[in-house]
Amino acid sequence: MFLSQLRNVDKDKMILAKSLYIGLDFISQADFSGLPDGKHDIGEGAYVSISTYATQPVEERRPESHHKYIDLQFIIEGEEWIGYTDIAQAGEVAEENTVKDLVFYKSVDNETMLKMLPGSFAVFYPWDVHRPNCMANGSARVRKAVVKIPVSR
Repeated sequence: MFLSQLRNVDKDKMILAKSLYIGLDFISQADFSGLPDGKHDIGEGAYVSISTYATQPVEERRPESHHKYIDLQFIIEGEEWIGYTDIAQAGEVAEENTVKDLVFYKSVDNETMLKMLPGSFAVFYPWDVHRPNCMANGSARVRKAVVKIPVSR
């Protein structure tokens, strides 16, 4: 897992894997005001899902992970908490959808809550479990870009 701010993306690129550059370049160059919600191909097998939603209580959100894609989650508007822990801290699998590359867990231990504000981004690798879209200070409207970067490119 990696957490940073858009204003630091050029410095972050000096320490992050080049495979992430497609996502980092996208979030630093995109005009989100002109980009509608939905799925958009950004090349090299990567895509971005733009969504607008209301955050929910942490108890209503399920911890998840992915096998085939790295998630780069970028907050465009609003704020939320994202829970994070190592996959070794994940409990029993509740549901797995291989077509959508999505694994949900019944529970996780030692979860750290990451406060995500506009301009924040977090990178979640296949060995990370995350719980997105959680309320920070009551329900809030959030607009987020989730860049899905294939693990093998």
